[in-house]
Amino acid sequence: MKIYAEIKENFELTPMSEKDQINFNKLKPGDHIQIEKWKERNIRFHKKFFALLNCTIYHMPEHEEFDKYRNIEYFRKYLMIIIGHCDVIIGITGKENYVPKSINFKTLDDDKFSDIYSKALNAILKYFLKGISQADFEADILNFL
Repeated sequence: MKIYAEIKENFELTPMSEKDQINFNKLKPGDHIQIEKWKERNIRFHKKFFALLNCTIYHMPEHEEFDKYRNIEYFRKYLMIIIGHCDVIIGITGKENYVPKSINFKTLDDDKFSDIYSKALNAILKYFLKGISQADFEADILNFL
């Protein structure tokens, strides 16, 4: 079980979400826990990125070629590959295989995440939503937060 918590000034652990609070309440005296620290990224920016993905899926044309991208995880992975946020692995036959990198809180700071968001937005408008202006699309993303 994972619990995300913040350390308050008096060194009290405060769960970050309702789910974290539920799991936190399951802990008993004598339980062992592991604490890992990392610099927290702005959670609102993370939510905005997933709003970007959901908004894109909502506005995608109703063509068969786009059907596979309606799965948010598939779409996120493909998007990471087309913006270059991926590793390239050369197979035994010499074929290049692309593996999307993570966008989790531990691997990216706000600046790197902002760069990925910007590249993803540009790629979405170029390849998926050609008829929507950036201003209109960014305004609509706010409806998905």
